[in-house]
Amino acid sequence: MTHSHPHSHGHSHDGHRECSTPPPPPGTVDLEQIKREAEARARVEESISDQGEGIPPVVTVTAENLQAEVVVRSEQVPVVVLIGAAGSPDTVRLRMELEEMARAANLHWILAWVDADTQFDVARAFGVQALPTVTAVAMGQPIGQFVGEQTRDYLDQWIAAVHDATKGRLKGLPAGTRMMGEGEDYAGEPNGGMKAPTDDPRLADAEDKLNEGDFDGAVAVYDEILKSEPANAALKAARTNVAFLARAQKIDRSSDPVARADADPKNVELALEAADVEMLVGDPAQSLERLLVLLPTVFGDDRAAVKDRLLDLLQLFDAADPVALDARRRMASALF
Repeated sequence: MTHSHPHSHGHSHDGHRECSTPPPPPGTVDLEQIKREAEARARVEESISDQGEGIPPVVTVTAENLQAEVVVRSEQVPVVVLIGAAGSPDTVRLRMELEEMARAANLHWILAWVDADTQFDVARAFGVQALPTVTAVAMGQPIGQFVGEQTRDYLDQWIAAVHDATKGRLKGLPAGTRMMGEGEDYAGEPNGGMKAPTDDPRLADAEDKLNEGDFDGAVAVYDEILKSEPANAALKAARTNVAFLARAQKIDRSSDPVARADADPKNVELALEAADVEMLVGDPAQSLERLLVLLPTVFGDDRAAVKDRLLDLLQLFDAADPVALDARRRMASALF
C-alpha cells in the first residue's frame, strides 16, 4: 500500500534539496524525482538481481546506489533504511539487532544502512531530524518511521506492521532468488510468506480483498470468521490492523490532516484524523498524546469518540509497550 504523504516540498531539479529549503517535517521523504529516473532505467532492476551468488540481506547505501538499492528494490520487497552515526552506541546496538533480524527474514525485507556522517546528502533526502532514524520504504515511498533505539518486541511488531501495509502490493523478488550465503530459495511470495493466523478457507477471500485494496471487505470477512473463532488472537490482531488501514485510507489528504487539526485544536473530528495519520507515518507517541490532551477537555459524544479511538489505537501496541502503558494510565485518570 502506498500512502501519498500529506506534506509537499519544493526541490531543485537535480534531486538535492536547496540549502535555503527548511528541513521537512519528520516522517517525510520525497523520492519522486529519484523514482522517475528509476522508471526510465529498468535495467537498474537487472543490476540488483541475483547474478548467481545471491543477494545480500543488508546493503550499505550511498548517493550512487540509493536509487537501485532503495527505490527500485522497494518495488519488490520492503526496504528498511537505518540512518545513523557509525560511532554512536545507540546506532551500533540498533544496527546489530536489525542486521540479525534481516538475515533471519530471508529476503522478505532488506536492511539498508546509511552512515549519516559520510552520506550527509542521503540522510538529508530522508528529512532526518535525529539519529538513529529508521524508515520503511515501499514502492519508492516512505510508509513508516521511528526514531531512537527500540526494544526487540517493538522492532518485531513494527516490521510485522510494514508487512501488513505492503501485503500483496509489491512485485516480490524474482522466483529462485537466493540470499547471499544461504542455500535456501526465496519463495517469491509477495506477502513475505507470512503465515495465515488460522486454516479457515475464508482467509483466502480476505487476502484477495486486501490485494484489491478493499480493506472494509477484508474486515467483514474477519468478523465473519471471528464469530466461530472468538478467541483467535492472531485473527483479532489482523482485523485491528486492517480496520485501522481501512479508516486511514478514507482520510482527506488534499491538505495536511495534522496541520488541519493543529489549526483547530478543539475540533474532535480533525483530531481523530490527525491521530490516525500520525500513527500511520510512524509517530505513535504523538498520535496518542494528541488524543490524551484532548480527552479531559471534551464531554458527551465527543468524549466517547476520543475514548473509543484511543482504545482502538492502543490495540495496535504490544500490551507491555511503555508508551501504551503510560497512555492507558493517563486515560484512566482523565476518565475517572
